[in-house]
Amino acid sequence: MKGPVFCGAFGLEKAGILPHRRRAMNGSIPVILNPAARSTQAAAREQAIRSLRPEPELFLTSAPGEAAEIAERLARAGRPLIVAAGGDGTMNEVLQGVCKANATLPAGAKHTALGVLPLGTMNVFALELGLPSADIAACWRMISGGRFKEVDLWLAGEHYFVQLAGVGFDAEIIQETPWERKKKFGPLSYVMSAMQVLTRKPPVLSVHAEGRPPLHGSVVLIGAGRHYGGPVPVFPKADNQDGLLDVLIFRGLGGWEFAQMLRAILTGGYEPAEDIDYLQLREFTVTSEPAAPVELDGELSSGMTPVTFRPAAFKLQVAV
Repeated sequence: MKGPVFCGAFGLEKAGILPHRRRAMNGSIPVILNPAARSTQAAAREQAIRSLRPEPELFLTSAPGEAAEIAERLARAGRPLIVAAGGDGTMNEVLQGVCKANATLPAGAKHTALGVLPLGTMNVFALELGLPSADIAACWRMISGGRFKEVDLWLAGEHYFVQLAGVGFDAEIIQETPWERKKKFGPLSYVMSAMQVLTRKPPVLSVHAEGRPPLHGSVVLIGAGRHYGGPVPVFPKADNQDGLLDVLIFRGLGGWEFAQMLRAILTGGYEPAEDIDYLQLREFTVTSEPAAPVELDGELSSGMTPVTFRPAAFKLQVAV
């Protein structure tokens, strides 16, 4: 990761991707793997990573939170790139460690970049970056090639996220989906949990943004990029370099709201409607009655509402 000072030194602060300036990858690249992810294939996945060339330096986690601790330690040691191998949960955990270390650096200092080797149940951020999830070797060649893209980095409370967030319905789905069910049913496990959540009365959510009256609804979906929860571009016009979050508010929780979302996906944009609100914001707060869970990058956050979404103090460099 490099801040604006680094990019400006090469006159590329607005380019996003740095096609002619590559960061030299001297030494082995650390890869943090959660071996519990897709546990029936854990040994094969570990062997596949060890066989990559250039050979990575592999770190295996054994407990929740350990990926963040390893990533922070490596970033503080000055490693230029740290790769998360797994799903979006592993990615976000590594992101926390990398960003916590980067946040302590003085202006102009070289930040640690993030790489994503998609191996988990869901790999939305890898999809957003255009990484070939079905081909680990090809993905590794891209990650280790020294080419980087600068993207927006966001905070929900004090937790970082880079691709998506949600309050209410989808966070409850994640909350209700145990690892054992994900291991057995894969993405179908989320559908099973959704059917459970739909039987309950949803919380009343309110979105507060400066200069606007509060907006109320049952679901709040937030996108830094186009994709949300899979290959479907829920936010067709989102851009992870525009400094804005795309916010979708469902006033109810019924078939009509989802039908309008589907129409927007198929037509490439949202139109004014009575049942949903769609807006782009730089900073806002979500409150609710009763308190509602929050998810970040597909993983349940430790926080609940109220929660404020805002840009981080620096950007994120990702290997592409």
